Amino acid sequence: MEIDNIPGALDRFRKKMESYAPLSDDDFQRMAGMMHEKHCSRGEVLLREGQVCNKYYFIFKGCMRSFGLENGKEINVKFYFEDDTAADFASFRSEEPSNFYLIAMEDSIVYYATKTEAVPVLSNGATFERFLFRFFQQLFLIEEEHSNSFKLMPPEERYNFLLEHKPEYLQRIPLVHLASYLGISRETLTRIRQRTG
Repeated sequence: MEIDNIPGALDRFRKKMESYAPLSDDDFQRMAGMMHEKHCSRGEVLLREGQVCNKYYFIFKGCMRSFGLENGKEINVKFYFEDDTAADFASFRSEEPSNFYLIAMEDSIVYYATKTEAVPVLSNGATFERFLFRFFQQLFLIEEEHSNSFKLMPPEERYNFLLEHKPEYLQRIPLVHLASYLGISRETLTRIRQRTG
């Protein structure tokens, strides 16, 4: 089981998975048994626009970003940190080409499973149905929170929300990527940061 290669990885993976739903030892072993270890270099591309997403990644160490292209300009849509699960799940489910890139922003250690490995395990029984329901429910709530921030908050409030609730964004994400995520220019973000101290 590759996820047991690094001390603490298996415990962290289980703790995160069981934050969605309790898993028996057997169910957890089946889930962990399909994960493979991968060391990613900063800038390494894990998914390209136009490819079908057939893997998902549990981040043990590092940071990733997902972005799309609009008239050749990168628009950041998600950032992933330790203990997050990264993928384009719409492409993963539909097997349609992805509209996004997934790139390591730091040297990272991830554990991944392929769709062909995951589907037989995760389709087996009520425990995994409950787990998947709660996992995707959480993803939906995170997406809704971000979408609502664009509808209801001006840029400075969106920045302050990140400052209060997601300080790792401001500590680890370069300004150019953070500005794109907030839907503003880097210059505007710089001015906001100067005003808020």
